[in-house]
Formats: sequence, structure tokens, C-alpha cells
Amino acid sequence: MDIAINKLTHRYQDKSPFEKLALNEVDLTIDSGSFIAIIGHTGSGKSTIIQHLNGLLKPTDGTVSVGDFTIGPKQKDKHLKSLRKRVGMVFQFPEHQLFEETVEKDICFGPMNFGISEGAAKERAKKALALVGLHEDLLNRSPFDLSGGQMRRVAIAGVLAMEPDVIILDEPTAGLDPRGRKEMMKLFSSLHQEKNLTTIMITHSMEDTAAYADQVVVMDKGKVLMRGTPHEIFSQKERLLQVGLDIPETYRFIEMLEKKVGKSIGGTFLTIEEMVHSIHQFLTKENHV
Repeated sequence: MDIAINKLTHRYQDKSPFEKLALNEVDLTIDSGSFIAIIGHTGSGKSTIIQHLNGLLKPTDGTVSVGDFTIGPKQKDKHLKSLRKRVGMVFQFPEHQLFEETVEKDICFGPMNFGISEGAAKERAKKALALVGLHEDLLNRSPFDLSGGQMRRVAIAGVLAMEPDVIILDEPTAGLDPRGRKEMMKLFSSLHQEKNLTTIMITHSMEDTAAYADQVVVMDKGKVLMRGTPHEIFSQKERLLQVGLDIPETYRFIEMLEKKVGKSIGGTFLTIEEMVHSIHQFLTKENHV
């Protein structure tokens, strides 16, 4: 589903003494099937944007179009139900939203709430659990008897059971150790490709942004500051530093190495694999000089 954000403005507590401008005439398009990362310092407006995409927030001014659905300032809530079937939201620490007595009931809750029969919802629960790498033996277990990682996967399965076209990830690796973070991002990457999802990720991790996103949007003071590929964005180190952001560790390592050898390494190095490949090519070339 293509997404078009046009002149989107949002003010919290509008027309009150506590009014705060969070988004200021934002224009943004997201192509169907893309994996886009939205980055920015705290308070830049990135979380406010994603909450407009399934109607959790309504524009103060402007519009948000998701496929055939358009949300404006006067949109009625009853028209948002169909949209919320198509746009799945994985909140930060999604495991905190588990509440049913069994895994199966928790995953089935969303589909059944949108009118899916119990039998069909149970079938979706099995498929969704498999998608997140868990065995169906867990269906009759209490979600609160599972490990933290399993609980997070069950919560994600609950979103996938809705069979969304768009999935929004709000700090998906928050609170995870390095191994858990890598496993979680691999999961979302494989789901993105296998289910042909449009994936929108809010993150503070420049490494995850570099490794998985095909487009990056940089937010600052409620506006889109920059947009481009990871290579285009992270090559502008000084501009990123000015708005409180950084570059991936791979970039930092290459910078240090280039200063040490006094030459440009060249190549691409958003991921560790790309960095190793670039260094290998550089050393091979140097040894033949």
C-alpha cells in the first residue's frame, strides 16, 4: 500500500495554553513494499508521524493517505476500523500488551475483534506463530510462562494474525541484548520479504537503519530534514551530528582506518560484511601496487 502524507501538521492540546507543535506541514511518500527507517532525536516528531498512519492520532491540518484510505482532521473514528486491519503497529515493548490466559487467545483477539470467526482466527494464530519462529505447542500455554523473547514474538504474532499490508515498528529492539536484537531484526527482515510488507521502522539504532532500510527519513523539529538511501544519509556526518544523530560504527571504524593509513578505503560499508569486503579489496589492491 502506497502512503502519502500531505502538509501534515499536528498540535498536541490544540488551542489550549499547553499547545505544542509536533509536526509542521510534513510531506512524505512511502512506496508499497519499501522498508523505511525514520530517525531523529527525541522530540523530533518521528513517533507522532507513525501514530497518524492507523488513526491513533488525527491531523490538526493536512491529510494522510494509506492506500484508498484518507485521514483528515474531521475523520470519524468508525471509518478507521478498516484501516487498522491493514496497518499493524508493533509498539515498543509489545510483550507488555499481552493479557489473555493462553497464547492462542491472545493472538486470536485482534482478528476476532474485527469480525473473523473463531475457527479462522485459530488458523491464523498457528500460521502467525510459525512466522515468528515459535512452535504451535505453545498455543495453550500462558504467555506469562514464556521467556521474554518468546513473549515478544507472541505479541508480534498477534499483529501478523491481522494479515496487515503495512507494519510499523516502534523501537523494535528496545531492551534486547545484542544477540536478541540481531535475531529480532532478522525476523522483521524475513517477514518484510516473505509477506511483501511495507515496513516502517522508528529506531535510534544507526546500525539497524544501515543494515535493513532501503530508505531513511531524518526528522528534526517536526519536519523532514533529509531523505535518501542509507549511503546518502550516512555520508553526511556533520549534518547528522548537528541534529544529535550519529553514524554507524562501521563508518567510524573506516574513518579511523583511513586516518591511520592515510588513504581512502573506498567501497561501501553500511554493514560489517560490507566493511570487511571493502577492506579486503583495499588490501588486495595495495599488495599489487
